[in-house]
Amino acid sequence: MLDSIYPHKEFDPEWTELEYSRGGARDDLGIETLSESILADLLPGINNQTRRARYYSFWAWVLRDFILDSDATHTQQNFYEWLRKRESTLILANLSHGCEGGAAGTTIGGRYWKDGIPKTYPIGWKSLESVNGGAYELYYRGVLLETNVINRNEEDPHDNLTNEIGLPLAEAYQNAVINTNFISHYLDASQLRKDDIEEYSENGCLCQVKKNEAERQALINTLFRYDTPDVFAVKRLATLCLFLDLINQSSKNPLSAYQFRAALYFWVFENHQAYIPEGNLINPAQRWRIFQLRQYFVFAIESLWSLFLNRVQGSILSEEEYIEWLLSEFDFNALVQEFDLDVPTTDPSQITLLAFFQSIQKAVSLDASLSDNGGLEIPLNEYALSEYIRRERSKTDVNVYFGKGLLMLALIYWRCQPWQELPGWRYVSDAYAADRMPLDSFLRHVTDAINQNWTLKQWTTWFHCRYLWLQHRRVTLEKLIARQSKQETSKFEIVYNESDATPLFKGIDVDSPKMNAPRFPSAISILIDLGLVEKEENAYWLTPDGIDLLNQFSSYTLPEWKEPESDETDLDSEESTSG
Repeated sequence: MLDSIYPHKEFDPEWTELEYSRGGARDDLGIETLSESILADLLPGINNQTRRARYYSFWAWVLRDFILDSDATHTQQNFYEWLRKRESTLILANLSHGCEGGAAGTTIGGRYWKDGIPKTYPIGWKSLESVNGGAYELYYRGVLLETNVINRNEEDPHDNLTNEIGLPLAEAYQNAVINTNFISHYLDASQLRKDDIEEYSENGCLCQVKKNEAERQALINTLFRYDTPDVFAVKRLATLCLFLDLINQSSKNPLSAYQFRAALYFWVFENHQAYIPEGNLINPAQRWRIFQLRQYFVFAIESLWSLFLNRVQGSILSEEEYIEWLLSEFDFNALVQEFDLDVPTTDPSQITLLAFFQSIQKAVSLDASLSDNGGLEIPLNEYALSEYIRRERSKTDVNVYFGKGLLMLALIYWRCQPWQELPGWRYVSDAYAADRMPLDSFLRHVTDAINQNWTLKQWTTWFHCRYLWLQHRRVTLEKLIARQSKQETSKFEIVYNESDATPLFKGIDVDSPKMNAPRFPSAISILIDLGLVEKEENAYWLTPDGIDLLNQFSSYTLPEWKEPESDETDLDSEESTSG
């Protein structure tokens, strides 16, 4: 296994840019999509595109009126066409308002809005090129099902509105906009005057939910349900209250998206104040910790991946040549001095993987009984390293992408050892993650390499072969088989030396390290819309209503946490490419 070279297989395709155009998906190693499966379990009913709370009531209102329209052809496909006038009006209203965190479809809407210069505007156009049903079909149908706003029955020709949740939302939105000219006179119009769009925006825009208290309360009751054991409602409630608690304990300290990630992972804020979940909040806090563990793991792997892709652009290198270049450019001594590592040698071909990993364990005092030591108060931590990599401008700085990525992998190995008994560990287990690089396998592989006394160079070669090159080949072949459209699915070509058939790497495209969009920015934006959270720059705090909801959760009898029935993940998920 140590001497393995990227194997020459006669049936390997020879990638050709001339035949295949580049695809838009970025998950070239097949590891990011798993994050969407985890997020769907942690926070059902909110996705990365659902940034405004009022979408739930707006779409409930649209569906209700479609069902009540006796002149409509009541099929799902006809609904997708029927909704366009209302959606395009909402988009134009959003553009007229200049709202932050705008409506889906504003890219196409902007072509019609034309900076608000025309006096009249057509309505009824498709808001998204990829689907007929606009944002409803692409982004919101799933979350409306998970929040029980709508239901879907195979015997029914179209989606239906639920009486308990959906109908009150629809009526609340209707009451907010009932007196506008658009609703009173122009629902069937093919164009609207600018004045009518602006009037509608004052009551119907996504940002105006706080003007209608009945609608605000109906939306809160939709997302925070204490009246049902429904698995989606229970998990959403637990996660949203976890976010409220994190914000409450942050004491208005800055919580950017990356700082929020760190707080979920280390249970400490950047000012070194501890985050302490209690009672019902412990379980969701442990699960979100494992989610962020995987995010740092993916980021570290993609740091090495990004470095490789950028290096082989305009070059043709063998596996051996790439590893030799990598380690010759790697200033191990500088890394040792920067983080005060105690190592017997800085020669990657001489130092064992165990000695290197133990030097990091010692530097941050990580062991099985003190897993939370070595948090943000110590410069050597996953958050600081990922920020360092994220800010790097040079795409071939080995000490950043390889050195810092290597440190992240070593920290992850030690830090998560005692977390394997946590309820969220199943997300990164071999059974759940399957062939999408589970942490279980990574820990086992490192332990095996340590037991076999591998050197850092040996392990680095093996890691690149197993986690990058062979993994990408497998994912590429899967995409070629599964996809109907002719899109380039590979980031590098395999060409062969004519004399000895040695496989050589030739770059096609580059990439950069990333972490999937984690849904909590959407959730926090919704909490702000609902008047539960206030924000000033990157500081957040709870309103009295937010505090009341959090207090209610502390005394809530939490139904048993039900795991998903299936471990299957949609590898072509739209959201998986939105990181």
